[in-house]
Amino acid sequence: MSRMKTQNNTVRHPAFWLAVIWLLTLPALWHSLNAATELRVDVGEWGDHTILHGAHGREANPFENYRWTEKRATITFPNLSPRYRILQIRTHGWRPEGIPSPWVQITIAEQRQVAFQTERALRTYTTLLPDAALSPTIEASLTSETYTPAEDTRALGVAIDWIALYALDTPGSLANGQFIGQALLLGLTLTLIALLALPGAVTVACGLLASTTLVGLNIVEPLWVGLGLIPWLFIVALLTGATWFIAPWLMRMLERMPNTGLQQRVSSKTWITRMQARIAWALLVAALIVRLAGAAHPLFDARDVHVHTRWQKTVAGGQLFFYSTPAEFQNRQTFNPPAAYIVLLPLYLALGDARLTVQAGVALLDGLIALALLLIAHEFGLSARAGLFAMALYVALPISMTMMWWGFAANAIAQVWWVLLLWLLLRLTRAPDRSLFALVTVVAILCLTTHIGALVTLAAFLGLITLIGWCVLPSNGWRAMVAGLLLAGVFAAPMYFIPAAAPLVNAPRSPTTLDPIASFIDSLALWPERVDLVQRALTLGFLSPILALAAVGLPLLFTARRRHPLQRTLLLSTLIVCVVFFLSYVFLQLLTRYIYFATPLVCLAAGATLARLAVRPGGRWMTYSLTLLVVWSGVALWFGGVLLRIKPSLVPLTQ
Repeated sequence: MSRMKTQNNTVRHPAFWLAVIWLLTLPALWHSLNAATELRVDVGEWGDHTILHGAHGREANPFENYRWTEKRATITFPNLSPRYRILQIRTHGWRPEGIPSPWVQITIAEQRQVAFQTERALRTYTTLLPDAALSPTIEASLTSETYTPAEDTRALGVAIDWIALYALDTPGSLANGQFIGQALLLGLTLTLIALLALPGAVTVACGLLASTTLVGLNIVEPLWVGLGLIPWLFIVALLTGATWFIAPWLMRMLERMPNTGLQQRVSSKTWITRMQARIAWALLVAALIVRLAGAAHPLFDARDVHVHTRWQKTVAGGQLFFYSTPAEFQNRQTFNPPAAYIVLLPLYLALGDARLTVQAGVALLDGLIALALLLIAHEFGLSARAGLFAMALYVALPISMTMMWWGFAANAIAQVWWVLLLWLLLRLTRAPDRSLFALVTVVAILCLTTHIGALVTLAAFLGLITLIGWCVLPSNGWRAMVAGLLLAGVFAAPMYFIPAAAPLVNAPRSPTTLDPIASFIDSLALWPERVDLVQRALTLGFLSPILALAAVGLPLLFTARRRHPLQRTLLLSTLIVCVVFFLSYVFLQLLTRYIYFATPLVCLAAGATLARLAVRPGGRWMTYSLTLLVVWSGVALWFGGVLLRIKPSLVPLTQ
């Protein structure tokens, strides 16, 4: 009887079913790695830089996009299977009259494979590659004769239009590296899901989703999965380790938070239950996985990453003063503060890759906002359920995913400090403490020295919070807040005025510099169009259902009977700043990202509404469906941009 009971408990445990899912997925994983008949890269298009090295910049004519190679170029494909052994290159070796077309030699594994003379017109060349079953990659080197045009300084080899690997008709054995790596990736992911200790049905559903996603991506985009395998293994391994070592400590801290709201049971002494704390950690892990899976992938470059990598290297070289021309300052040259790149410096020293540092660092910091929203919900006196809904909405909120794709790194990091500062201000004004005072000062300094454009919005927020808070806060709380902000200003002001005052005052006005009078005159005719753009920005950034929920939830936050003394001040300051910058855009076309910086309070207001709806008859399924809709929309937007190169609209970030 005891043995039968033990067996029944084993079968019922979610970890058992995750192990079953892993075993059943292995054959499908084997098939998916052999399903694709070709791996193809269009040279001159997005993503070709991870496959082709030793080539000049992208060029185009009316018929194709291409790149000229240097004397030696390298082609690298992930070794998905030994079946992929037919290499095809569409190329030409155009030369002026009297100069023969160049010879090309293909070398694989340090051995000469084939040599041929190209022609002046495009032609496809095919060669059979040797078997490389044990190698994780397939690498071919192209050595060609070069030619330097009279009007150019580049040494040009051959122009490549596309490169492809085709599978042989006879099935071959699976490449050990890819199969073992992807099986390990799936196993680690399922282990992470098991460690989250969510309800059984949710655990099994997440396991099925993970296995189906991996197999499906192998069939649709095998090249993308093959190249992302190594960074994904690191990401999942690190999150699994964090779940094992950090999650228990964090959950204990959350469970110790006292119940301050009216929406909890009267008999409950704690604000959050153990299961809710586990869900909070799971949502944090989900937010990090969504962001890091795309940001760390070798094929993805955020739109403005080249700017931030240059500044990251500048800071790493010891130079803290560099300049930009932000739209918030009328496109005039001004000092760009270095705090964002100083914060990322340890990661850069560890990774040694500026691109990966910027993209992964921003993804990591932005994901932590989800946890900060839960902490702010506690200070607001909301229920833990409301905080969890706010976290769930932020997991893949479209406006955050848009910010990640465009690569406005310093703006995104400034948002992190802003949300953290909100929580610390709520804590400090409720119960002033020296440690909280020091934290507020440090985070406020980071807020003020991260991005010059964000400074405009954040300074307006903090100014209003200080002025309005004088009327409503206890005197000791208000003095502590003002002292911390003033001390932060004392440290931040010299960083701006010493290097920035002269360029800001003396810089000549560019043709794009805003003329307020002319802009106001233009606005008399263009204001309907600008109002429509703001409406589109809100809809694209948050989705209509979330905006409706936030509109309902905002009065709930204002009228809550047991609320934080600073709560109404924060909400009112946010509304005033948004209205002022909305009018400045409509009538003066001054650009600030006030909609983006209002994101935390939109999530909290919508979360409060969802929490109220969830306790009504039939409301649970409706709220879960709405939340999943938002998450699905953000994930589709993010991976559509990362994987399919679909450019998300910039409108939500230009308001």
